[in-house]
Amino acid sequence: MLSLAVSKGKAFDEELGLLQKAGYKINFRERELSIYTDNLVLWFLKPKDVPVWVEGGVVDLGMVGLDILRERKYDVLELIDLKIGRCRFSFARPKNKPVPTSKVVIATKFPNLSRKYAEKYFPEFEIVELHGSVEIAPKVGLSHIIADLVSTGRTLLENDLEEMIVLEEFSTYLISNRASFVMKYEEIEKLVLKLLEALGEKDNPIFHIIDTSIDHT
Repeated sequence: MLSLAVSKGKAFDEELGLLQKAGYKINFRERELSIYTDNLVLWFLKPKDVPVWVEGGVVDLGMVGLDILRERKYDVLELIDLKIGRCRFSFARPKNKPVPTSKVVIATKFPNLSRKYAEKYFPEFEIVELHGSVEIAPKVGLSHIIADLVSTGRTLLENDLEEMIVLEEFSTYLISNRASFVMKYEEIEKLVLKLLEALGEKDNPIFHIIDTSIDHT
């Protein structure tokens, strides 16, 4: 039996939809923490908890945004891009307001990613880490610009912000615990192939590259 952690974030409905398309019967109720379906135990977690559970071996697999995996390094295997939950990580500024030529203050929920890109674009900068409402930071004087995830861009428009630079594209990935990938390879392969078929990518080479790097005998 496999266990899979599903992120209860913006891509949650897409994740459940993909699993259903892959043939898993899911009857989710709002307050449920886990359900059993077709030899698979699903756990419903906050997105940032998913890679922690997978890395620690609490669950075998997880569905999580690449943004979370890039913000902090986790010792997990990235198996396949699920092509859902797509968004971009961007610098954004107030409309018609120039960015200072001296120190630039950046508000973000992603301090490590922001620092990585700020070092490339700004000679001097300061990172202000927030845990919500990043888009309001320039308006209240906390920062000059923000670094945040953008999907439709509607939130930026509502707060009179505009994208400056698209830094990276993200989507939801299927990840695996390293030990589980070896010990439960056949079960994981079956699940992955179901997902790839649901995505119309049954012959996706990414999974097979990982396959050849591990001795399953």
